[in-house]
Amino acid sequence: MSDRATLLLRRRPTGHDMSPIFTSLLLAAGLLFFAVTIFWRVRVLFALKPEPGNRLDRAAERAEALLVFGLGQRRLLDREERGPGLMHAAIFAAFMVLAARTLMLFVMGFSEGAHAVLSLPTHWYWSAHPNLAAVYHGYLLVKDVVALLAVWGASYFWFLRWRVKPDRMTPSWEAFLILGFIIGLMVTEFLFGASHLVAQGRPFDSAEPVTSTVAYLLSGLSPGAVAFLGNLGFWLHLCIILAFLNFLPYGKHFHVITALPNVYLRRLSPSGKLSTPNLEKEEFGAKTFKDLSWKQALDLYSCTECGRCQTHCPTYVTGKPLTHKGVNQDLKHWLWANQTLLATGNDEQGAAAELPPLVGGVLKPETVWACTSCSWCETACPVLIENVPRLIDMRRYKVQVEADFPPEIQRVFEGMERQGNPWGLSQEARTEWEGEPRLHRFGDGGQYEYLFFVGCAGAYDERQKKVTRALVRVMQEAGVSFATLGNEEVCTGDSARRLGNEYLFQTMAKANVEKWNGLEVKAVITQCPHCFNTIRNEYPEFGGNYRVVSHTELLAELVREGRVRLSRVMAERLAFHDPCYLGRHNGVFDAPREALAALPGAKLLELPRSRRESFCCGAGGGRMWLEEKIGQRINQNRLNEVALAFAHAAEPGVEVPSATDKRKPGKVGEYQGPGKGVLAVACPFCMTMLRDAVNETGREEAIQVKDVAELVAEAMEVKSAAATPEKPGA
Repeated sequence: MSDRATLLLRRRPTGHDMSPIFTSLLLAAGLLFFAVTIFWRVRVLFALKPEPGNRLDRAAERAEALLVFGLGQRRLLDREERGPGLMHAAIFAAFMVLAARTLMLFVMGFSEGAHAVLSLPTHWYWSAHPNLAAVYHGYLLVKDVVALLAVWGASYFWFLRWRVKPDRMTPSWEAFLILGFIIGLMVTEFLFGASHLVAQGRPFDSAEPVTSTVAYLLSGLSPGAVAFLGNLGFWLHLCIILAFLNFLPYGKHFHVITALPNVYLRRLSPSGKLSTPNLEKEEFGAKTFKDLSWKQALDLYSCTECGRCQTHCPTYVTGKPLTHKGVNQDLKHWLWANQTLLATGNDEQGAAAELPPLVGGVLKPETVWACTSCSWCETACPVLIENVPRLIDMRRYKVQVEADFPPEIQRVFEGMERQGNPWGLSQEARTEWEGEPRLHRFGDGGQYEYLFFVGCAGAYDERQKKVTRALVRVMQEAGVSFATLGNEEVCTGDSARRLGNEYLFQTMAKANVEKWNGLEVKAVITQCPHCFNTIRNEYPEFGGNYRVVSHTELLAELVREGRVRLSRVMAERLAFHDPCYLGRHNGVFDAPREALAALPGAKLLELPRSRRESFCCGAGGGRMWLEEKIGQRINQNRLNEVALAFAHAAEPGVEVPSATDKRKPGKVGEYQGPGKGVLAVACPFCMTMLRDAVNETGREEAIQVKDVAELVAEAMEVKSAAATPEKPGA
């Protein structure tokens, strides 16, 4: 070793002999302050309601989710935000890897022996343990690479916030501070390591290529300056990590601590399944914060405020007073400002105080009623926050206890209570769509494979009746064994539940299950995704366990097996709109496309927002029955996108803006030009909303809206006399 290196090794940074005392004081102060903060954050969780269901069951599935979504950052790498996602993954990886290095630095602060071993690869300890030395050198290499990637990622986000200013990112000084902390941690690590390389006379170490580069830059400085910078890097690193740790619980970066537990405790049931409160125990929804569960509060702690929930959110894109990021912020900030009140029932002066209502006190009523429950927010959230159930709980209280809800809902509830359908039409009129002869009925003595649940729209809505008849013709042609309930059929109660009338929903669900079980129903065909979701995911809690088949799944199966032959050539351009409750909520994406692809001559276009990223029609969450008075109409935004897709297909020169534009998402829904083709749907609500949009935007001559069943029926070769359009019955 050179004389210069020996001199540097013998020099000790100022105060090095006092480092155990200083390290102890620094660590004690930082951890004590953090413990007090976390105590109150956790105490609030214990003051809230228990979470319905078991959040610790099915450990293997939860561990898999933790690996995929937590450690693997799966949601961040989805295509709509892949660039920022990769940068975030790099930063996350650096934190995971550097956690061990930070522990090493604290140990060095307590022990000169540890300092010598961990900073000198030629130390006798490593010679005595060559296998351990190989592992350590491998770790140093990984540490160096990911630390450089973290600097790159933090610099990218700094530029993104400073210059690009994406719409989904709220301007925040906190974000720049945290990015500064991240860069500071990486730079101080490089400085500390580089000072030792210079002191040891090792100009380059293959295990630390980035640190070696920094060492080369420092090599021209005096030994004292190098030692000073190394010492500065060491203590700054420890100070930054403790400052970072204590700042986390006061801002959006609290998710650094809570995100992984939140992912592990995720809901394992389908996203379309809402909780079933015990009405006999007066579980009527959420009035105040005390009516929320600890998991719902943990969701608030975990919100990263990344804004990914806004990208395809129908309310946000069309200017409604709801963003789930905004809801989470409002609730979280209120919680933190009133944590003493929540935990003890007393304000900060020790006086007893009442909690304000969530709706009208913390959140505006129009915010709570705006949600379409399309589940984009939950699909996009990288930490698996459950937004929709929380809002439904608030609706439940407003409806069931305060009877305070938008006035147009009243007739919907009355219709379902009195006539078994939200239109309030006569129960005797439910089978008028059939004509003669009538279809078979469950309970008439025959044996049938399927109950065909027609649904309220399929039975009463004039446009949807055509879809019902078309589906029946296809099933008859294919020889499907099915029967209906006729006038005995009543609504599943989906809209009642999502509008907050849980009592009405449970009454209807229990009655349906009792009837169907009495008829020994085993399998159900539905043409409405909302019925499909309710029967498939929510009826099992009431004893209704059936094999539920979407009509698009059935159509795809019949075509695939050759039970239905298609011959009419499809000349028009064709696009498919994914219903939220069929696609995102239940994962049925391929079946409708398979059925449409079988149409001779069909050229199926994918809309800019499709499959997982599909844009809601605006009718979900009970919004089918509510007026839309604020901002752009959701259905028009979607239809504008459809017209744009058709126009681009006809003339590629027509520009299609990015559906995930960073400055303003949803630009594809602003198109006002022409476009001609057929839009295929697979939901009665979507049919109504998008046909209305066609009329509202004056595109009646250009765009047709048809159900997948209608298109299959039109192309079908008819051999059975019973399957004619004039005689849908059997």
